[in-house]
Amino acid sequence: MLSCVAVVVSIGCGFYARRAYVLRDAQPDVLLPAVLVFLVLLLVALLLRMGAAICELLWLERTWSNLPEHLRKVGPVRDVSSGIAVAVSVIPGVAWVWKLGLVVGIADGFEAIRATHPFTAAVPRRLGMLAVIAGWVPALNVYLAPFFWELFATRIDACVEQLLASGRVTSGGRT
Repeated sequence: MLSCVAVVVSIGCGFYARRAYVLRDAQPDVLLPAVLVFLVLLLVALLLRMGAAICELLWLERTWSNLPEHLRKVGPVRDVSSGIAVAVSVIPGVAWVWKLGLVVGIADGFEAIRATHPFTAAVPRRLGMLAVIAGWVPALNVYLAPFFWELFATRIDACVEQLLASGRVTSGGRT
């Protein structure tokens, strides 16, 4: 929801940016309100996106910590704690590749769980990879990637709900 509101606010921000640009030669009392509204909307959009990013990290930590410990691996790195998973996710540059590894690790983990505890929900590996890769592309990272992340999270949560409903798995990933 935060991402939806952030996109709407950023569209309004763009409208006032164009308006301020058109008024650039006008008197300050005419130009200043448009610039001020542009800056306030920009700030609100950034704060909303930061809130959405924090929610994404909280979801990631919760999902990762619910995987059984032997399935918590990112590429060649084994036994990755949820704290490390989140901490490395905020390091600029490294986070791009790390999040891709986390998405693959989550998908592999749920596929491994499916082998012992069958469930019918699809594990959205490609959708998660699309969310991460869209996050690498300017403009897509603001306008589309958050929605791909939300779809990925919703579908992973559907897998978790089916596992919990079966009664064979508890919320800690234990059988």
